[in-house]
Amino acid sequence: MRKDSGALRSIGFLLVLVGTLGLLANEFIFDWGTTATIVFAAFNVIGLVGLWFSFSGHRR
Repeated sequence: MRKDSGALRSIGFLLVLVGTLGLLANEFIFDWGTTATIVFAAFNVIGLVGLWFSFSGHRR
């Protein structure tokens, strides 16, 4: 595992958390519209990609 994957893993979890909570808030509490949905979905995708990179480090 790479030594710098800890920060990437933390940022990935944070982005997924913010994206998920934002999507839920947009759906059930507020009505922020399509732009907010796209932004929070992008947070989820970027966070998941970051987590994938951090967990798929070069293992020997």
